[in-house]
Amino acid sequence: MSIVQIHASIATTVMLFNTVVSVWGFIKYFRKQENIDGSYWGAIALSPILGIVQAILGLIMLSMGLGAGVRLVHYLYGTLCVIAVPATFAFTRGRDDRATLLIYAIVLLLTAIFGARAYMTATGGL
Repeated sequence: MSIVQIHASIATTVMLFNTVVSVWGFIKYFRKQENIDGSYWGAIALSPILGIVQAILGLIMLSMGLGAGVRLVHYLYGTLCVIAVPATFAFTRGRDDRATLLIYAIVLLLTAIFGARAYMTATGGL
């Protein structure tokens, strides 16, 4: 398996994982769960880690001369995938109440969309 295929596979993982964790958050919110539990915090924490792994692979690809024709907006979407959750944590000051649960569910859905857009810009999409 080539590095390009691994990069594409992790991109799919980023999109699917963030979608699943987002839906999980919406379910918890609509079931009126009062706090974010440890399991959900762990899942939230994996989102930027996946983004960082993806970025490292992308940088390796660039150093190999691969992906030089990728549009600049691809890197913007990738950056948003990495910083969205830490920025949300800073914005909410680490709170774990029900309103914060909704914020994370929305942010993770947006992160999945950012991943999809990054994938589309890399493959010649709009």
